[in-house]
Amino acid sequence: MKAPIIWLKDFTDIDVEPKVLGDMMTMTGSKVEEVITTGDEIDGVYTGTILEINDHPDSDHLHVLKVDLGSDELGRDLQIVCGAPNVYVGMICPVAVVGAHLPGGVHIKKGKLRGVESYGMCCAADELGVSAEGHPGAEEYGLWNMPKDTPLGVDIKSLLGLGAATIDFEITSNRPDCFSIEGLGREAAVTLGKPFRPVEPKLKQEGSLDIKDIAKVDIEAPDLCYRYTSRLVEDVKIGPSPAWMADKLTQAGMRPINNIVDITNYVCLELGQPMHAFDLNYLAGKHIIVRRAKDGEQIKTLDGTDHTLDSSMLVIADEEKACAIAGVMGGENSEVLPETTTILFESAVFNGVSVRRTAIGNGLRTEASSRYEKGLDPENALRALDRACELVELLGCGKVSKGYIDCYPTKREVNHIPFRPEKINSFIGIDASVDFMRKTLIDLGCAFAEENGVEVIVPPTFRPDLEGEADISEEVARFYGYNKIEATLLSGKETTLGGRTPEQQTIEKIRNTLVYTGFYEAITYSFESPSDLDSLCVPSDSVLRNQLKISNPLGDDTSVMRTTMLPSMLKIAARNSSRGVNEAKVFEVAYVYLPVEGQDLPNERRTLAGFAYKPGNSADTFYATKADLEELFKVLGIRSYGFEPLTDNASFHPGRTASVIVNGKCCGMLGVINPDVASAFDAPEGTVAFELDCMALVNAAKSARVYKSLPRFPGITRDLALICKREVTVADIMKTAKAAGGKYLKDVKFFDVYQDDKLGIGIKSVAISLVFRADDKTLSDDDIRNDIDSIVSKLDSKLGAKLRS
Repeated sequence: MKAPIIWLKDFTDIDVEPKVLGDMMTMTGSKVEEVITTGDEIDGVYTGTILEINDHPDSDHLHVLKVDLGSDELGRDLQIVCGAPNVYVGMICPVAVVGAHLPGGVHIKKGKLRGVESYGMCCAADELGVSAEGHPGAEEYGLWNMPKDTPLGVDIKSLLGLGAATIDFEITSNRPDCFSIEGLGREAAVTLGKPFRPVEPKLKQEGSLDIKDIAKVDIEAPDLCYRYTSRLVEDVKIGPSPAWMADKLTQAGMRPINNIVDITNYVCLELGQPMHAFDLNYLAGKHIIVRRAKDGEQIKTLDGTDHTLDSSMLVIADEEKACAIAGVMGGENSEVLPETTTILFESAVFNGVSVRRTAIGNGLRTEASSRYEKGLDPENALRALDRACELVELLGCGKVSKGYIDCYPTKREVNHIPFRPEKINSFIGIDASVDFMRKTLIDLGCAFAEENGVEVIVPPTFRPDLEGEADISEEVARFYGYNKIEATLLSGKETTLGGRTPEQQTIEKIRNTLVYTGFYEAITYSFESPSDLDSLCVPSDSVLRNQLKISNPLGDDTSVMRTTMLPSMLKIAARNSSRGVNEAKVFEVAYVYLPVEGQDLPNERRTLAGFAYKPGNSADTFYATKADLEELFKVLGIRSYGFEPLTDNASFHPGRTASVIVNGKCCGMLGVINPDVASAFDAPEGTVAFELDCMALVNAAKSARVYKSLPRFPGITRDLALICKREVTVADIMKTAKAAGGKYLKDVKFFDVYQDDKLGIGIKSVAISLVFRADDKTLSDDDIRNDIDSIVSKLDSKLGAKLRS
C-alpha cells in the first residue's frame, strides 16, 4: 500500500523526515517496504522559452532553436537542435541543460546533430516521466507546451511538486483499515503522538432531484451483501482531474483517467472503500437489484471481456440484466461515458469470501476485489459515498441530488472486551500506566463502556482483528515500544535446552557433506506439470503417475504434487547450462508426495536428489558422482552399501545406471540420464543424476565411531587377474572375494579391466588386489595360501571367474 506523505499530512501533522517516519511506523507494527522519492532520476531540467527557430541546414525535419532559460547563469541564448513538430516561437517547455539527468538513465551531453552543435534538449512530458493528466499541454505530440504564465528558469521538480516522498507499506490481511490512507494516517498520528483528523464530508446537495423519487435499491442476497448505499449526481461534466488529485493518485500508484473515475479511485485509496458509478440512463427501470447470478448468465465487463456466471456469484443488476460483478468489476452496459449526464454512485459492502471466489472464477483481480477479500467496515460505506459526492461538488463536475438510499440488512456485531490493565501488563511484561493504555486505545478508535459493573473496551467496526484481551495487549505493546520490553526467559522454561533431533542432525550432515564435496544446494517447488513425467519417459502404469492433483492450481504447469524430484533437478541443469555454466553439481533435500490408497493425505517421503555434468566423457562424471555418494555413506557411518546394475529405468541410459544398495535394500538410483530425456528437458547430454530415499540413509547412519590403532605389522598384497564373462560385475567379484577371504583378508580393491576379442567373445579380464594383514604377527605366504585358494575356488564356482594364465 503506497501512501504519499503529502496525503498522510491531510490526516495528521508530520514533522519528521519520511525515512524517520517509516522507521517509527515499522516499530509500531506498520512494516515499511521502502520510501520512494519522486523525481530522483531528474536533475538539471528548467523551464525555458523559445526565442528563435531556424531550419537545420542538413535536415528536413530538425530545427535549430534559440532558447532563453530566464537567467544569465542558466543561459539566455542557448542553441538546441530539436525535431519536435509542435515547436513555435514563444513556446514555454522543459529544457534539459548539458549535464542533466532524465529518467531511464539518460544523461545530456554537448553534442552535434548532423554537424550543428546542440547544448541541451527540449523535453516532452513523457521523457520526464510525467503523465498528461492534470498537466495542461502535456498531452500534445511533441514538446510539453506549458502554460504561458509559467515562470522561466524554474527547476521542473519544484514546479511539478516532485521530490515528494511516498511510503510503501506491507499490510497484513487482518488489517483492512490500513488498506487506506486514512487508516495509515491514524497509525502515523498515534505513532507521532499527534492529533488525528478523520474525513468528515459535508455536502451542499444542490441538485434539483431527490434520489428516492428517481431510483430504488433491493437486496435479494443479504448474506452476500451486508450494506448498499447510493447517491445521485446530476449535470455531470466528464473531464480531466485537477493536478492535485492526479498527482496524489499517481504517487499512490494509480493512473488518472477522468474526474468521475478518479473520484471513485481517490475514495478507494483514501478511505479503503471501493466504489462504482453507473450511468443512470442505462439502468432498466432505474432499479438496482443485488442478487445471485443465474447459471449461464452473461456479462461483458469494463475490460471488454465476456464472462459466464453461475448462481454462486453475486451481481448488481437492473430489471433486465446484470450490470456489474459485485465487488469485482462493472459491466460495459452501464459504463460512464463522455456523454453521460446523470450517474448513480454505489458504495457497498459484500461478503469477502464470495468476492474472492467470484474473482478467481472469472480470472479477475482488481483493486476492489483485493479490498473486499479482507473484510470491509459496513459503517464506512455511507461516509465514503458522501466523500465521493463532496469531491464531485469540489471539482465542479456535477450536482449532488438530495437524499440517499441506504439498504443495511446485515449489521456487524462488535466484541466487548474486558479492560484489565493489570493483566495486560502481566501478559506483556511491562509496567504501563492505565492512562497510557486508555489514551492509546481511544486514539486507535476504541471506546470504553460499563457492562454488568465491569469496564469493557468496544473496538471500532473497522478493527475486526480486535477479538480478545491478547489483541488489546498487542495494541498497547506496539505503542509502548517493543524495544522497551525487557528480555526474559519463558516462565518455567529456564532449564530447557533446544537442539536438533537425531534425524535432523543426520539430514544436516548429508547437506554439509555434499557441500564440501563440491555440490550447491537448491530449493525447488514441490508442484509440477503432469507432462514432466512424459518428458521423463515414465511408463503409463508406473506408480509415479499417481500424482496428487492441486484443487486450485496457479496453472497447468504447477497442477500436481511431484512424485519424483528428477524433473526439478533436470530443469536446474537446463537453466544453468543455457546460461553458460559448463560444469555444475547441485543437490536438494526435499519431499515427494505419494498418494496412499484409502487415505486423504499422501505419504510425504523425504528424498535426496542431485545431478552433475561437465564437459567430456559421461563415464568420468558417473564415477566421480559415485565417489561423492560413497564419501557421503562413509561420513554417515554406513558400512554396508553397494551399487548394482539397473537396466529397466527408461529415464536413465541403459547400461550406465545402478541401483544404490544400503544394508541390503535398494534406496535409490544413480546413472547417466537417457539422451532423449536430457533433450526433452534441454539438459546437457551426459548429465548424471541420483535420487535416494533420505530416511533409508537416516536409519542406516551410525553416529558412533570405533577407532582402531594403526597396524603394527605389515600387510601382504596379492594381485589376481581373472577371466570371466562380460556380464559378471566387478562388484560381484569383490563381494565374493571378501566373503571367501578368511580372517586375514582386510581389503579387496579393483584396479583394472581389459576387454578384447583375443580373450574370447564376450570375455573380459578383471584385476583385483587383495590385502592381507594380521594383528599379532607378520604374515608369510603359507599363512595366506589357503585363503587365496579359497577365493579363487569360490570365484570359479560362483561366478565362473578363473585365473588368467
